Amino acid sequence: MSVPYQRISAATSTDIQFYDPAAERRAIQLNVNWDDYFKVGSQEILYKLEFGWWNKYCDTVFGAYYYENNPQGQLISSFDPNKLVLTDQTLIRLDVFKAVETFYESLVTDMSNVNDVDKANYDHSKMRFSAEFEKAMQLMNFYDLYGDGSPITKLEENWTADTDFFTNDRRYF
Repeated sequence: MSVPYQRISAATSTDIQFYDPAAERRAIQLNVNWDDYFKVGSQEILYKLEFGWWNKYCDTVFGAYYYENNPQGQLISSFDPNKLVLTDQTLIRLDVFKAVETFYESLVTDMSNVNDVDKANYDHSKMRFSAEFEKAMQLMNFYDLYGDGSPITKLEENWTADTDFFTNDRRYF
């Protein structure tokens, strides 16, 4: 890949073997290197976190702001991917499910290789990623806002500032 990337977690192919052994078996048949899929998936997740999750996080947590000024004085997003806790299980699961989704997506878009099993696995992987991202939107405990190390505690999260705590949002505790 020529585009710079940043991983969102410390997930490895061992995690794929654990969470989706069928995808791992299919990848072995095709001699696939999972690193390429992790790179693409992580980049897509970063976009979703910055432009979807970050706003909700700022509304929920004291000390988190939507924007900041860069050294040139321009207003930019204050989301910092370096503050993601790479060993957090939610991020590892997101990374794995997005890598598997990207893998199956590459199979079902190759018209010479489409089969019903790959299509069903692609649909299932999209559903798994979507459900895990919804959980991540509600958990919000994988971002080390204050830079004091993980694990992130409930004390760093201010649920009382969350306008959706009792309506709309079902929290995972």
